[in-house]
Amino acid sequence: MAIFRQRRKSGFQKYLNRVSWLNADNRKLFSRFFYVCLIIFVLLLLSSFLVWRFEAGGTSSLSIGSFWEGIWWAVVTVATVGYGDKVPLTPYGRIVGIALIITGFTLLSVFTGLIASLFVEDRLKGAKGLKQLKTHGHIVICGWNNTAEALLKALVEKDETELEICLITNQSQEFFESIESQYSSIRMRFVRGEATNEDVLKRASISTAAQVIILADQNLENHAADDRSIIVANSVHYLVGKKKVTVQLLNPENRNLLERVGISNIIIYDDLGGYLLANNISENCSLNIYSQLLKSSQTQIQTCPIAQEFIGRTFGEVFDKIYRDEKRLLIGLMTKESELELDSIFSDNSSAIDQFIKNTLANSQRLKAGDKANIRWNPPRESIIQESDHAILI
Repeated sequence: MAIFRQRRKSGFQKYLNRVSWLNADNRKLFSRFFYVCLIIFVLLLLSSFLVWRFEAGGTSSLSIGSFWEGIWWAVVTVATVGYGDKVPLTPYGRIVGIALIITGFTLLSVFTGLIASLFVEDRLKGAKGLKQLKTHGHIVICGWNNTAEALLKALVEKDETELEICLITNQSQEFFESIESQYSSIRMRFVRGEATNEDVLKRASISTAAQVIILADQNLENHAADDRSIIVANSVHYLVGKKKVTVQLLNPENRNLLERVGISNIIIYDDLGGYLLANNISENCSLNIYSQLLKSSQTQIQTCPIAQEFIGRTFGEVFDKIYRDEKRLLIGLMTKESELELDSIFSDNSSAIDQFIKNTLANSQRLKAGDKANIRWNPPRESIIQESDHAILI
């Protein structure tokens, strides 16, 4: 019998329960908002009808002679505007007006309070990192350490203020507020939680991100920090794609665990610093050169596709053309292999399957060599530009 004592839900409540982006608190607010609007609407119609019936016989220009004039009077009265162009003149009409003023003012106060609650709730959730982000083309940083702080500082110095940064970390609201105030020129968004949780990643709109940077957790031991980064990377690359994922590792022996799943953007802690120091042994000024190259906002190394008209032409021709038109130096070529789609792999064309197997074997042979074989620094001027070549510019 208990099942018959349960209160039946309205159709509107059932609809709200099916809306995935609304949590329980928001559903309750929207439900109250809907019912208050419904009551105000019914009150306006009822008051308009009653005052019209009571005032219909009036001969004064102020009398309410039609139902639509009653609607106008009811809306003006509830809104506390009080134009005075249409007013009830009979005792019964004035009783309706008094009831409408008292009831309508109360309901209108509740209505504005609910709207304010929605905005305040949304703002508080954003500040606490509990809000579902609805954006795209943003940069997601998973975790926080000294590298993250250096990254944000570099973005400020390079004037990359148009980027939208989303930080995923299990920190307090005070931490988020301090980061936001410290880097106020950057568009910062926050998601509170562990990046190992797929629901947290989806809350950060990970599938529409331009890049995802996974940093080592400074609060964990080295082996535990790398384990966490590898777990997050395996979760992320299914949602956003392998080429958009960059992972920071502390132990170089863990590199192959990521390369096996196709993640090649890997930064080993202090690995690059060792190469910089090694180069500085033979050339004392190299550290200043690299530092200026990395920190300067005017000098950047970028890769971009080569126009179709230059495919089949020589490296020297493209070099001269870019320098003449853009005043930029073409310092190398990067070969980016095109990915085969599943539809083309599993088609009736056996050559597509053969090509897929060939590319897979070729990629597996390049795992140990990394991406070095795909980059050619300062190739001979007579080198022919291929379809898969991208320009490396400075």
